[in-house]
Amino acid sequence: MSAIPIDRPAPSTAGPELLVLAQWEEFTGWLLAHTGRWPKSVRFTLAQRVEEHALDITEMLVESRYVPAARAAHLREVNLRLERMRHLLRLALATHATSNCGFESVMRGIDECGRMVHGWREALKPRSTER
Repeated sequence: MSAIPIDRPAPSTAGPELLVLAQWEEFTGWLLAHTGRWPKSVRFTLAQRVEEHALDITEMLVESRYVPAARAAHLREVNLRLERMRHLLRLALATHATSNCGFESVMRGIDECGRMVHGWREALKPRSTER
């Protein structure tokens, strides 16, 4: 096991890409545990789709960080996947696959990531200079 470098920057000084990646990884871990407890009747349909979107978002965020040429397209796709997840989770609530409390927690995590991705997209836009 390798040690964390001492000269590693504090999370508060990390760029938006590292912050959203760390937040999404933590959220995805929680989400996978949460959907694993859904009823068997939806576990292999609805839960699987939600989990696939979450894992796809993880991959797209990593690619966005390391492939600058594809960054804007990946971040747009992340936003689309987040919206798909919102709709799937509303179905999960309607079918009683998740509780109101679980639904609220998931939606808060998705909304937080969505705001962070939006901030990253805004940081990529060229700054206009006013004279």
